[in-house]
Amino acid sequence: MNKPINATRQQLLDCGLELAKETGLRALTVRGLCQHAGVNPGSFVYHFGSRERYLAELLESWYAPLLRQMQWQQQQQPAALPRLQAMLRQLLEFISEHGGFIAHMLLDAAAGETAAQGFLSTLAPRHPKLLLQSIVDAQQAGELERGDPLHQALFLMSALGLPALTQHIIAGKPMLPGLIQQAFDTYAIDPRHTEQRLQWALRGLRPMESQP
Repeated sequence: MNKPINATRQQLLDCGLELAKETGLRALTVRGLCQHAGVNPGSFVYHFGSRERYLAELLESWYAPLLRQMQWQQQQQPAALPRLQAMLRQLLEFISEHGGFIAHMLLDAAAGETAAQGFLSTLAPRHPKLLLQSIVDAQQAGELERGDPLHQALFLMSALGLPALTQHIIAGKPMLPGLIQQAFDTYAIDPRHTEQRLQWALRGLRPMESQP
């Protein structure tokens, strides 16, 4: 019995994401995907037409839940600093869950994978814009030090998200002594440590006159 058209399409997307999380986008081939999904190549062509169009839809479907969550926060939370905190937590949870795939995608883009490069080029007006707007709103409310919002956003992500991505990139590679590696893994991905860094970072960005 043939599967419904939408079920076949979703199966190809689900299997592709599973494979991409393991080996990255560069290693994902149409033949390998169809074998893994149990779908004939003709169905793949019918649904997506080409590998490039397939990968573009795969990345969008993977990213969409994060963007919807952050857009919801923007609409529902009028207070700037709590909104920024909530958005940062959502982004950090996403990185924690998908950090391996994000690391693969960054390496794919650096190696010339056009789907990864194309997707990354679309991000600026999406969740980064929401974060920047929340930073601007918090500055105007007197809750954050006045300054370049992009500089502050980069500071926050380097303190919060970058350690988790680094941990995923070096996972399984003997690059650090054992005890240091264990400590770094805890620092990078333990939710308690991440939350502590979030509070430290936001406290450091408070206006100087409000510092204790």
